[in-house]
Amino acid sequence: MSPPDGLDAVYANPKSMFIPIENIPEDAQKESIATISNWRLKGLVFISGAVLMGLEMAGSRVLAIHFGSSIYVWGSIIGIFLAALAGGYYAGGLAADRKPSFLLLNLIALAAGCWLVLLPFYDNFIARGIRSTHLGARTEPLLTTIMLFGGPSVLMGMVSPFSVRLSASGLERIGNVAGGLYALSTVGSIAGTMITAFWLVPLIGTHAILRTLGLCLAAMALIGLSKSRALLAVTAPLVPLVFAVSALSPSPFVRLEAAQQLLLEADSAYHHVQVVDDVHSNTRQLRFNNFTETIVNRQPPHDSDTYTNSFQLARIFKRDLQRIMVIGGGGAIGPRQFVDQDPQTIVDLVEIDPLVVDISRRYFFLPDDSRLKVHVEDGRNFARATTDRYDLVILDAFTVGGQVPFHLTTQEFMHEVRSLLKPDGVFLVNINSAVEGPNSRILRAEYKTALTVFDAVLIFPRPFDTERGKPKLALSRGRNVILIGLAGRNDWTLDSVAGTARSLMKEEKARTPTFLDDALQLYTGRPRTDDVPLLTDDYAPVDTMVF
Repeated sequence: MSPPDGLDAVYANPKSMFIPIENIPEDAQKESIATISNWRLKGLVFISGAVLMGLEMAGSRVLAIHFGSSIYVWGSIIGIFLAALAGGYYAGGLAADRKPSFLLLNLIALAAGCWLVLLPFYDNFIARGIRSTHLGARTEPLLTTIMLFGGPSVLMGMVSPFSVRLSASGLERIGNVAGGLYALSTVGSIAGTMITAFWLVPLIGTHAILRTLGLCLAAMALIGLSKSRALLAVTAPLVPLVFAVSALSPSPFVRLEAAQQLLLEADSAYHHVQVVDDVHSNTRQLRFNNFTETIVNRQPPHDSDTYTNSFQLARIFKRDLQRIMVIGGGGAIGPRQFVDQDPQTIVDLVEIDPLVVDISRRYFFLPDDSRLKVHVEDGRNFARATTDRYDLVILDAFTVGGQVPFHLTTQEFMHEVRSLLKPDGVFLVNINSAVEGPNSRILRAEYKTALTVFDAVLIFPRPFDTERGKPKLALSRGRNVILIGLAGRNDWTLDSVAGTARSLMKEEKARTPTFLDDALQLYTGRPRTDDVPLLTDDYAPVDTMVF
């Protein structure tokens, strides 16, 4: 069927599609709208909504690698995406009134899709650059979100109002048309959120997700161009270029040094995970995003000189550790050490991420041992459900960015842990924090909270290797800090701690090389607690506390 007379010029010359719609005769308008408002237009609206929310989910993974997953990061993502949508709605309405062209709408969507395909080639470069400015935990993720995701989000925001303008044949039906298209866009957003979060993130990498989203949007836009004579001129050079670029290797999330070899890189529901061998130091590293979680010697017995050695401090306060719970797996070095040193010890290792458990078995020598039971579960849920009682509970769990998950820092959680401890049991927490100064708030808040639950709370800052043997530590510097809560004796002093540590060394019950030195680091000051909150399930802003 040939187009009506009023549209002959439109199909003969694509530029004539930019004429105001009110200049087209009413009967021709209805025919043109029937031509445009088909599955192609609705498909573009749906795909655009899906890609936008998929971008938000994938974008959170990009930011988390560089800035963590704090409330500031999520505030930046949600705020900037909403601002971009508002700008897109406004710009789309203006553009549609001036040039109500289906060709122009598809070109806008095509530009957004191509933008997403190119995004993996510069996202990490920009994020690293902004982080190096040290503008603060609020400003850095905000600027990164604007620079990386603002542009394509504005373009995708233009799709819905533009589609309404093309679809509405008269004022009497514009409400119905607008409602239907915005509902379709929202359904697409729901699908994009679910598919990206539940399936794509665990299955493929973040950069692959960005390229997939971009290619889907670009493909839908190209389908919409099928009746335009401009199609060949636009797609002939563009389509091969986009597909060629999508096949190239994007910028790496984390740069490796010359002596390092990447063994594994994968995304789980919780982390961007890398396993790296360092030939120079003969070690293997487990990395969560930009943070090194575990370092282990590649040669038997595959020991480690890192903070996990400080877990042995618990023996000072309870020599016989037969039942231990460890929340947070990583490379499982600490749990493996307890099992290796004492044939009577049984460890329940609770790790929320199944990928991390698999990696620990494949690359970090986690044995299949009946005395080291692995539970893939949230640590707090496991603590609530178990009926066992423990001599020692260790909390060594971190979200993206090196922070303890807030629900594992609260007074209520600590009460749950205390109920699991035997009368003289020990609760040991590994925290990334300074001990004094502005970067110590997270430690001081946890200390304040633990004081309301345990009979005594002790702090052991762990020295860096370069600080070993020096009389004083730089306590304002962020580091691994061991916080110990005791269900029992509360009269410990530096002398009694040191004396017990020396006794254990003589009895060969603590065989880590830095055991005595770690014990001598007992912090004898009293941390200030009047300026930090008591952490509760209702109020625990630990992800806003720098360390």
